[in-house]
Amino acid sequence: MNASAVPSEKFAEQLGSSLSDCDNVDSDEEALIPLEEILSQGIRTAAKSSEEAMDQNEIESTISATHNASLSKPVVECGVSFMNHLEHLLKEKEELRRVDELENQLQQVKGIAEINSPLEDQSTDGELSAEHREFIERYSFSHDAIPDQHPGENIFQIANAGKIFNQNNLDLRNFDFHPQNPIEQYLVRWGITQQLFVIIEGLLVSTYHNSSCPVPILKWMFQMMSIHPDSSLSRKILDMLMILTIRNVSDDNNQQKPWIPSLFDITAVLINMGSSFNVLFPLQKYQPNFTENNIMSKMHVTVRKQSNGDICINPTTFFLLIESNLCNIAKFLRLCITVCPEEYTDREIFMLLLLLFKLSLETELKQFPLVDLECLIIKLLENIRDWDTEKMSELSSAISCLSNHHHNLLWLVQFVPSWTTRGRQIKQHLSLVIILKLLKNHVEIPSNHDEQMSLLCEELVKMKPSNLLKSLSETSEHHDGLKNPFLSQSEPQAYYLTYVLLHLVREASNSERTNSNQRKWLLKLCSTLEKHVKCDIREDVRLFYRTKVKDLVARMYSKWQQMIHHSQLIQGQIHDFWAPDS
Repeated sequence: MNASAVPSEKFAEQLGSSLSDCDNVDSDEEALIPLEEILSQGIRTAAKSSEEAMDQNEIESTISATHNASLSKPVVECGVSFMNHLEHLLKEKEELRRVDELENQLQQVKGIAEINSPLEDQSTDGELSAEHREFIERYSFSHDAIPDQHPGENIFQIANAGKIFNQNNLDLRNFDFHPQNPIEQYLVRWGITQQLFVIIEGLLVSTYHNSSCPVPILKWMFQMMSIHPDSSLSRKILDMLMILTIRNVSDDNNQQKPWIPSLFDITAVLINMGSSFNVLFPLQKYQPNFTENNIMSKMHVTVRKQSNGDICINPTTFFLLIESNLCNIAKFLRLCITVCPEEYTDREIFMLLLLLFKLSLETELKQFPLVDLECLIIKLLENIRDWDTEKMSELSSAISCLSNHHHNLLWLVQFVPSWTTRGRQIKQHLSLVIILKLLKNHVEIPSNHDEQMSLLCEELVKMKPSNLLKSLSETSEHHDGLKNPFLSQSEPQAYYLTYVLLHLVREASNSERTNSNQRKWLLKLCSTLEKHVKCDIREDVRLFYRTKVKDLVARMYSKWQQMIHHSQLIQGQIHDFWAPDS
């Protein structure tokens, strides 16, 4: 008898007896033997019998399996293969059972989480309950209460760009001038494309080598430079304008003054770039002697075909064009002021300065360095003839009225160039003016330096966040009434205002060099800053704006200490000693 048949017969007998026993048991659920258990017992019995048969005929089965490996599989291997297949099925069934148990556990956990989680909408109107709202506000994290950049204003509107003229209808033939040479005859005879070709190829340089260029051509080039969407072509027009202007000035035989854009010409191109007259001149005290209607009526004669107002497709390209052409205008005006410093009166210089400060507030221009505008501001400040304390105070008061937002006012202070004496004077005086304005202190700024620093120390005491919070809470029309002061909507505003005021204090206290007198006031400022501002700030992990203000306090204190360290000591003293406040 074949040894491999023994396990199969025993397995069949045990399986039959087990099934017959199942038929004889009671219907009680505890007496039922699962089919899975029956199969498991049969497999174990078959495996045991197979092992006994292999022990008896071990050598014979091994030789037979080796000799017939290439012809057919031995019967013993069939039994082993069948047994392994059943074990694999049982293992797989066990794994599936465990997966089902894990899935049931996950479903139970998910059901508990859904029961315990707060409902998004417990009422029909979709509002959170008072308890949930208080919980969210208590553990909310405030990180954007003090932005890094000023909010700015919308100065240029893409919908208003090109409403007077554009590069397609600004024709030199509409400027009514009589040609005197072949180039001028060519310009009058052909269209805008050929006119721009003459400019780009530099034919005007050789044409006006010994004579001055007519004003209509210069004015046409200035307007075309301000609106043409091709920045490279606009830059070439600027180069040609500057060459012709310098040549007209250097010509000794030329008795005619070089053409300088008037305030009317500058306002016209800025309005055509998308701004409005009221935005450019917001102060009633500083209004030009013309209106927007005067500009429209006069330009309508020059531009006989109405502009379609479409000079750019998307806002990104539009503000790239504004930044490029605005800098070209500033470069040309700087040259004009250099060669003809007496062309603009002090009042016109004041209006140009206010106009440039207003343009710097454009929201989309915050990402561009407006260095050309700063250089033009410095040139205009140097050209003010009667520069004294009264003129400085008048200009500072006017600049402080260009915006109502305190962060925008801080930007105006920071935009003032500080590499000249007049620039530093305006920056310091403007900082004091804005500090008094924000703190609502209607006092006149003294002219004496010591009195100014004394006033600055007094105002620094009022910059405690708790004082500003109290003031804002009293003047606020809509107070939230929450018991927790951390949740008050006025507190982030108070710290935001403190942040701006501290920046203004730093600008007002800067000086070109620190002498013994300035050292005395820096020590006083350091003491006041630590005693009244730093000690009033309680940091919180949820209120990042407090940490931001405290970081600014630390940087200011470090900067002042550095200035004190590099300054000379007071006469007759070796070390500084702390003195109590009087």
